[in-house]
Amino acid sequence: MPEEIRLTDYVDEFADALRAQLEADEKRWGDTWRHRPRKGQEARMFVRFRDYFEQYIRGGVELPLLKIAGEVLICWVREHHPETLIQKGEQWRRSRSRTSPPT
Repeated sequence: MPEEIRLTDYVDEFADALRAQLEADEKRWGDTWRHRPRKGQEARMFVRFRDYFEQYIRGGVELPLLKIAGEVLICWVREHHPETLIQKGEQWRRSRSRTSPPT
């Protein structure tokens, strides 16, 4: 009898690969994902995915599946943990508090 293979068997391996991709992205982009609002994220995601597919169709570039999964995770976090987002003006206050001398 063949061994049962379930998709969930690969979740840990996928999570490790996604974590490595996210760490590389964070080194490059920082926390810029936190500065964009939840509103309009579907349209932004669609545009990004369309760019990936255009590169695939026109140039034969392999689809960056982990980057796509990372984009989906960002959208999920924005929806389920909106407290992580940085509102306009908040970044200025945070950076100002780090550079201003104590009073």
